[in-house]
Order: sequence, then structure tokens, then C-alpha cells
Amino acid sequence: MRSKVLIVFCVGALVLGSGGAASADPGRDSSNPLGVLDLLTQALIGVDDDLFALSEAPASSDPGTQHFGPYPSDTGDSGTCGPDWAADHVNRFFQIQVAGTNTYRVIEKFKDGTFQTFLGASPGACDSSDGTGPGVVNAGVTGDFHGYLVMTITSFVYTPENASCAPPCFFNFDFLSTVFGPAYVRTDDAYFFHYQSANQPLVYHEWKNASCNRGGNHGDIQSASVTGVATPTCP
Repeated sequence: MRSKVLIVFCVGALVLGSGGAASADPGRDSSNPLGVLDLLTQALIGVDDDLFALSEAPASSDPGTQHFGPYPSDTGDSGTCGPDWAADHVNRFFQIQVAGTNTYRVIEKFKDGTFQTFLGASPGACDSSDGTGPGVVNAGVTGDFHGYLVMTITSFVYTPENASCAPPCFFNFDFLSTVFGPAYVRTDDAYFFHYQSANQPLVYHEWKNASCNRGGNHGDIQSASVTGVATPTCP
């Protein structure tokens, strides 16, 4: 069964997999435009989110970081109201670093993503954190996106030699379970997704879907605004 994004961050996002959340934003470091991952605080420091998502460079200078992918993925994309607002095609990449005893830092990057919408609530319709009100989106709106998800995995199993994500690679669980077994415990630390739809009749053409520690949600992919109540999800 398909699981939706974890409600821990109370936002909508790409279907990320069983047992987990969805997507994240904090400070700058001019000495490193891609930022660094602080293994103690779980924070992304000095990160330009778009550059970090698109970067081919390791998220850590640790030579023990292992890289996997690309894994072509066809998956659903749930919005802030819950139901899927789009179908996605994207390449999933994974970086794994040992962070402690039976503890691993996993960064999943989503690249070369495209989406096509379903008729219904727009992806940002139920979150007014940035003042963007509720809306709807027409079926067949297309666009592109990229993003990342930072996770902490706890598992007694670690078999990177078994890593795979069989088509359609619908969930990140499909990959993570091959490395950590199906009983791993997952905590989502940060996420960020950037969607754009150009040259189409929309009220809003751009949506940034992020956890509160990466700035929260901004904008929308919206064909028309509607009246209704939208609750801010970030302080």
C-alpha cells in the first residue's frame, strides 16, 4: 500500500515511503555554498537549498559516504490537504553515511523531476504559512521539480551491497529496506522541494514545499483561488 508523507511536519510532499515523512530550510556559510551537515544537531548549515538538491558533490567530506542511484521513479505526490495532487517521474539518488552505532545519515536527492497534475485542491491549498490562500489546480498541468530529504535511520541491519530500488521505485522504502531491512526506524530531519510550471494559465506557477526548519512552504501550483480556511503549518 502507498503511504503518504509523514504528518510530523504537517505538509504535503512527494510520496517518500513507508514509515517516514516528507521534505525541509536554515543559515548560510559563504565558505561552502552547498553547506555542511552537522551530525550532532541534525541541522543543515549554510545551505542553498536548490544548489544542495542539484549538487553532485557529497553532502559530507567523509570518504565513508556511499552513493547510490540514479533510480528512475514513478510515484504519487501528496499535497498539504492530503490527497495526491500530481503524478511524478523523477530520478532518486541516495547518500549514506555512518553516524554512530546502528545509526546512519541518509540524504535522498530528487533530480530531473517532472509532474502532471490531477484535478483538485492545489498542493499548497491547506497551508497559508506565507499568505498564499487556498486554491484548486486543473488536471494536466505539467512542470518540473527537484528536491532533497535528510533522514536519520536506526537499524541493526546494514547491507549496502544489496542496495536496489526496483521499478517503479515508488517509495524510498523500496530502497531503504534493501539496505537496512524492513524494520528500520526512520526520522526525517529536513526536506525541500521546488516545483515550477511555466507558460501555463496559472495563478501561481511556483511552489516551494519545505519543512519548517528549511523555511516552510511558499507559493503554490494553482489554477484558481477559492475561499476557505487555510491553516499556517509553521510558526
